[in-house]
Amino acid sequence: MTGTSFAQTPRTAPQTTPPPQTAPAARRPAPAAAPASRSGIAITVTDAHGLPISGVRITIAGPSDRNGETDGSGQANFVGMQPGTYRARFDGDKIVSFEREVVVRAGQPTGVDVTLNLAPPPPPPPTVAPPQAPAAAASETDVGPPGMPLVVSIVDLAEKQLSGNQPRRETLVSCSGNTRTTLVVMNQDQPDRLYDGAETEYYVVAGQGAVRLNGRDTALSAGSYVSIPRNTSHSIIRRGNRALIILSVLAGEPCEQAK
Repeated sequence: MTGTSFAQTPRTAPQTTPPPQTAPAARRPAPAAAPASRSGIAITVTDAHGLPISGVRITIAGPSDRNGETDGSGQANFVGMQPGTYRARFDGDKIVSFEREVVVRAGQPTGVDVTLNLAPPPPPPPTVAPPQAPAAAASETDVGPPGMPLVVSIVDLAEKQLSGNQPRRETLVSCSGNTRTTLVVMNQDQPDRLYDGAETEYYVVAGQGAVRLNGRDTALSAGSYVSIPRNTSHSIIRRGNRALIILSVLAGEPCEQAK
């Protein structure tokens, strides 16, 4: 048997379709960095004449608190501040304190010009009066010499003076230092008198009369007492038929100078 040869057809491996490739996702660009903030406050401080004031303390309160002092040009700069409304206060020894509102906007500096009043000069220190020397004691010429001790009956002395009809009779009772005592017998009115450096006292021993002060008469009788301050005009008036007998005391002037 003749064999029949069969040509063998080579087998081919089955073909597989490769899976579709997925394209890589697109990368997002990184966000751009925010630009540095330019918000801030530039302050210039001057006086009423436009001259800069240095050393002014500035306190800023708000979203971003700041503080500082003006330089020799009267300027102070505050940077990196958040936008918003601020309260700026200005203090110093040379100026009157002042406050104002400042609005800071995003991305831009805010210029502020401030005119301040200068503080008034301090009051001068109180003047201390130099200690005063103690008042000098009154000299001997201001006080009369002391008199002698005396005890006397005014009634007896008055009876001795009743004789006679003189309009006025005076008898010196005592004189010592700045006190002069006189017994006065009056048969007529005594005109106005005024002593600018002495006090006057009257004591009525006997008789009737009146003392006239400021245009008003006040009746006097035995035992009445009258005190007349210095620089006071007065007069003594006699009433009735009998003499008015008065004990007069003048105090304040050396008795030798009494009038």
